[in-house]
Amino acid sequence: MDLSLILKRSELGALTTGDEFLLKSVSMNTMRLAREAKLKFDPQILVNQDDEAADRLFQAGRQLLLETGLYCTSSRRVIRFSERELDERLKCLPGQVTVGQGKELHTVRHRGVEDSAFPTIFGGPFNCDTDEATFVKFNEAYAREPLIDILFFPGYLKELDGILIRPGSGLSTRAAILYGRYAREAVMRAGRPDMPIAGHAVMALNEIACSSEEWGLRSTDPRAMVLISELQVDDVTLTRLVYYKSIGAPIYMSFTPLIGGYGGGPEGTAITAVASVIASTLLGGDFVHIGPQHIKLRVQTNQHSLWLSSIVNQAIARNSQMIITTSHTTAGRPGSLQFALEFSALAIASVISGSNQSGPRPAEPLGNNQNSPLMCRLFAEVGRATTRIDRAKANEIVLALYQEYKDHLDLATSPRGKTFNELYDLNTLEPSEEHYATYQEARAKLLALGLPLD
Repeated sequence: MDLSLILKRSELGALTTGDEFLLKSVSMNTMRLAREAKLKFDPQILVNQDDEAADRLFQAGRQLLLETGLYCTSSRRVIRFSERELDERLKCLPGQVTVGQGKELHTVRHRGVEDSAFPTIFGGPFNCDTDEATFVKFNEAYAREPLIDILFFPGYLKELDGILIRPGSGLSTRAAILYGRYAREAVMRAGRPDMPIAGHAVMALNEIACSSEEWGLRSTDPRAMVLISELQVDDVTLTRLVYYKSIGAPIYMSFTPLIGGYGGGPEGTAITAVASVIASTLLGGDFVHIGPQHIKLRVQTNQHSLWLSSIVNQAIARNSQMIITTSHTTAGRPGSLQFALEFSALAIASVISGSNQSGPRPAEPLGNNQNSPLMCRLFAEVGRATTRIDRAKANEIVLALYQEYKDHLDLATSPRGKTFNELYDLNTLEPSEEHYATYQEARAKLLALGLPLD
């Protein structure tokens, strides 16, 4: 679909308020469609086994988008799509997108349910706050992991030279430039100079400054855009979208369906999620990242999120060629066994259902640099192993993992973990013996549950 049409509709569409759109349009339509689709969450089936339910979900999400449209919060206008526009866009999707250059050229593909093809791994700091002194080494350690296909969201620079960065300032533009330089330096130091980097410097329009074919993020690197929950977009995202599409950059759309929000429970939120995936594709998203968030728990590994991720990914996988990836946000923090068990549960539930993988990260990091390249290695290993089991076995493993951590999802009391600086030797960029032992313990648990890691 021509982006210029969407931009015009963001200026000329029906005028309404955000509350009117969310309460009367999204919520009311979602409740009706959830009843009609006869979706039902079952706490014993966290990995969906019902193909017909996935198909009904897809049709409900498609119908929601047609009835509701997409709301531009900046202009207070509704962007509507016709049935013909929606169907024509879905029909012409290629099912694959190539990123990176040279030896690091990588094709991200649409995956099916119980697909035997390995998922693409978007792995990196995942937007955690990162200090300038550690930024390059932190990302170099991720780029050294051979199972990571795309360096993912290299981290937020919140301070420069000891000064807190004010959004939209000249200092924030300098930070965006350094973000591009440091990320490219990191992959060069790791011996992967052409490794694709999924960028999201989060400097509003200033983020464009990180772009450079010579020293920063290239036109072959995915650029991230975020839809606002539920089914909303703003001028900053539309403006960045116009720029990145003009230079030919692959578009990485992301959104966070909020279970317990305007979509209601997991069934209704699953419908808003499918609608958001389709809307992201209409905006020009080459791949779409779903973050199945619980509005109260603020994590993506609770039982509702596990089910939602599974059934939404299956709905998309079975009814389109859209390329989906799932983010993994946990209560437990890196350095703890719980961190590994949580992201493993969600990885199994999503990969078996047709997703690629993005992450993992803690929902509430405690300080700078709180993530782990070694745990991202396990994340990738779990995704690959999942391609060798079926949905019934996946559900069995996910239920067992969930039982291990379900009583520790409160962010105030979940494991505090450690930072990269504590988990790694900053000179050799090797994990500590203690951290490696946690990795081995997690692998042993997964093997005992029947996940074929070896």
